[in-house]
Amino acid sequence: MRLLAIALGLTAALACGDGGGGAPDGPSAADAPPPDSASPDRGSDDVYADVFTAVDGPRLIQTLRELGGVVPVTVDGATFTISERFSDAGRARFRAYWRAQLTALGLTVRALDYQDPQSSRPGHNLEAVLPGASPDSVIVIVHYDSIGPPGAETSNPGVDDDMTGMAIQLETARLLVPYRGRLARTVRFVATDEEELGNLAGARAYARLIRAEATAGGFALVAGVDDEQSGWNCQAEGACGEPTPAPRFDVFACGDQYAFPELADRVAATVARYGGLEMTRDCIGANSDHYALWEIGVPAVVIGEHRPFLNPHFDQNGGDTFDRIDQAYFVGIARPSIAFQAELVGITP
Repeated sequence: MRLLAIALGLTAALACGDGGGGAPDGPSAADAPPPDSASPDRGSDDVYADVFTAVDGPRLIQTLRELGGVVPVTVDGATFTISERFSDAGRARFRAYWRAQLTALGLTVRALDYQDPQSSRPGHNLEAVLPGASPDSVIVIVHYDSIGPPGAETSNPGVDDDMTGMAIQLETARLLVPYRGRLARTVRFVATDEEELGNLAGARAYARLIRAEATAGGFALVAGVDDEQSGWNCQAEGACGEPTPAPRFDVFACGDQYAFPELADRVAATVARYGGLEMTRDCIGANSDHYALWEIGVPAVVIGEHRPFLNPHFDQNGGDTFDRIDQAYFVGIARPSIAFQAELVGITP
């Protein structure tokens, strides 16, 4: 998430139960077998509750370890560490990992290269499509590039910003793929480049492309979800800037001339049904990839940690390392976020 000089308008908070949890260790996400191709049990009374409870905390944490350079990964016989995503090589390593993860789930990944006129380097987006009964699409968009202190950008692994969001995206894909054939809408999982350089070049390039494809193909862009930094718990560090008696997460569905309160309402309803962390509504500007979707008229919401702009461990500050992650808090954000995304897509009985 880009740190911009904006004022955040804190609005209503919804108290909805206890905080989520999750174990710190687990099997390697890279080495785990693909999910069973059979659709989950159709006898469930609430398929979205099933998705909520199926979020695998240990696996989510292991995925974050791999994405954040804590442990090496092996892709197509090559073993490497994703220690940063600022350099060309670091971003290429991430893309190889992401492609392998989505391909292992049975999805086709396409590279969407672009050249932003304000950037000296080429940009590289990725998209994987999970077809639904309708081509009308829900976009799950997360940026993968990182940044750090000027001159030392490659020293910052950028774990929270935004490999926490990326781990949630990958877990969402893992949980939705077994429902193939029962999904009401198509899901587009998108990994965007160059968010951290400013100008949202990757997200805007993707927005232009998908708007043109939707127009030509006659399908609607229903909604977007931007999983942003979700692992730093300001309450645990006493840095929320306000009394915070219970852990909470933020939902951003408004900013500038844009407002999509119905999306925030739907996240709140998910929390009310299934419990978990408290939720706070807030507004945000052009700080992340959601904004490019707003600009083309797509309702979108950002879901992430509480008071992210008070986080001293991201963007040019550096020090965005795995040890700063509150693991139970991270899993506690992932559960309602993924259940909400499943509801947006729609799963038939």
